[in-house]
Amino acid sequence: MTELPETKWRKPDPRFIKLNVDAAFFAHEGIGATAAILRDNRGNFIAAHCKFIAIAADAITTKAMAMRDGLLFANSLGFSRIEVESDSLQVINFCSGQTRWWDEAAVVFAECIDICSSIGKVTFKHCLRSYNNVAHVLANHSYHNKSSFSWLDEPLDFLMRKLVDDVSVF
Repeated sequence: MTELPETKWRKPDPRFIKLNVDAAFFAHEGIGATAAILRDNRGNFIAAHCKFIAIAADAITTKAMAMRDGLLFANSLGFSRIEVESDSLQVINFCSGQTRWWDEAAVVFAECIDICSSIGKVTFKHCLRSYNNVAHVLANHSYHNKSSFSWLDEPLDFLMRKLVDDVSVF
């Protein structure tokens, strides 16, 4: 029997907080949104943040902004050990220093590196879109509502079911 690949959120290493980030970019409108979800190593919701971007240049810059906004959010809450996941391999490679960048998003990636130096321990992992579903839904929610939000301790109702369905504790 062939085992199907896991399609749910994965817990971080012990003593780390998991930060999932994603972005929504709509080229035809030139707008987008970013999202960040923080959870503990049992999958419990800690906080979330989404930000509407009225003028977005392109998809990679918007995804870089999602990483920056997520790192800033986690840092503002005082977390010092963060495992970050994004479904953008390009963003993960840039932020972890595996790739050098010389494009429109360069200044945003530089900000990400600066933020990481003030946090403490940050690790970056690439994940499948299905692992990052809650951040994806939240970015789209921000885009459709054309507004920005932050939540601590209690997520909005529409996210609660997504969070519960999303967690794999193994």
